[in-house]
Amino acid sequence: MIKTFVSNSFARFAGLRLVLLSPTAYAVGYRSAARFASFVVVLLTLVALTTCSTHHGEEVDTTAIPEVTVAKVQRVRLQTKIVVNGNLAGLPNRDAKLAPLVPGRIARVLVTEGDRVSAGQVLAELENAQLKDQERQAEAAVAQAEANLENARASAKRNENLLQRGIAARKEVEDARTQLAVSEAAHRQASAAFSVAKSQLGRAEIRAPFAGTVVRRFLGVGDQVDGSGGQPVVEVAAIEALELLGTVPANRLNDIKTGETFKFTTDAAPGATFEARVVAALPAVDPATNNGTVRVRIQNPKRLLKLGQYLSLELPSKESSPRLVVPKQAIYPGESGEPHVYVVKGEEADMVPVVVGAQTGEQAEIISGVSDGDSVIVNGGYGLPEKSKVRVKGSTAQ
Repeated sequence: MIKTFVSNSFARFAGLRLVLLSPTAYAVGYRSAARFASFVVVLLTLVALTTCSTHHGEEVDTTAIPEVTVAKVQRVRLQTKIVVNGNLAGLPNRDAKLAPLVPGRIARVLVTEGDRVSAGQVLAELENAQLKDQERQAEAAVAQAEANLENARASAKRNENLLQRGIAARKEVEDARTQLAVSEAAHRQASAAFSVAKSQLGRAEIRAPFAGTVVRRFLGVGDQVDGSGGQPVVEVAAIEALELLGTVPANRLNDIKTGETFKFTTDAAPGATFEARVVAALPAVDPATNNGTVRVRIQNPKRLLKLGQYLSLELPSKESSPRLVVPKQAIYPGESGEPHVYVVKGEEADMVPVVVGAQTGEQAEIISGVSDGDSVIVNGGYGLPEKSKVRVKGSTAQ
């Protein structure tokens, strides 16, 4: 209608221009021009109103109600996997870093990495000439003390006989007894000193405390050691069985079957199958990470797995009781990373913070925040405010 009105108005204006060309009609044309100017003002006002109306319609379009798909919160048995990662270590008391217990210079190292050793085998020796001299000196002191002891015994016995025969005085007998006691004490002291010297000589040798494999060699011939455990020469471990100490979220510790034997394969030893057993879930939890530790013992008879190697294992888990689950797509991260879902009631969607538990490939356990039977948004929830009107266009099966 407005377009027709504008067209007719311009036609009238064209006619007016023709009239204005006539000098005799100048006055009439002037009055017509004034009327036309007023008309143009009205026309522009109508056009502006039409434009505003169009823009208002566009704003309505931008506030259209979003369409979403929803799914029901269900209580089901969640088939979860418990995966632990960690580095392989020796069994308790079957992995030792060995150092000499006396200071000195290393004279010989008799093994190298990869050598298998037996319990008690000598692995390295220090220069021990001085220690041997101390041992011989202590041994000589023992021999001297033994001689003095035998002489004191004989003297005491002789004086006892003379006293019985009335030849020796009682004081001589008492002096002999005292000398015997002193000689016995000196002999014990000399024997102890000899034992210490012999022990010190033995400490200059490093022996394997158990049968195993030399996994590391830290020092070599000519290196000086101070006699403390901070300077090991070699490390020996029994690697026919190893342990993996893996971390598990605290809320999954009770789901692990301890004592259960299982088999696994790993890319670390392609083509080989290993047998393992969950020994224990340690009773303490790290408060900083809220993770617990699980000990998994792995049989390694062919020594294919190496000490310190990184492995990832899937542990056997107990059959869980029914839990509240939702599709993983229904969980949205907040601005600070906390998870939340949108619960739909009628045409209203409310953002609800949740605590997420175990997860599978498609489902996630919700520990708190929703109830069985609630409808949650699966698709279309990104960017929604805390409360929003929505239009449900379908539901998603879990």
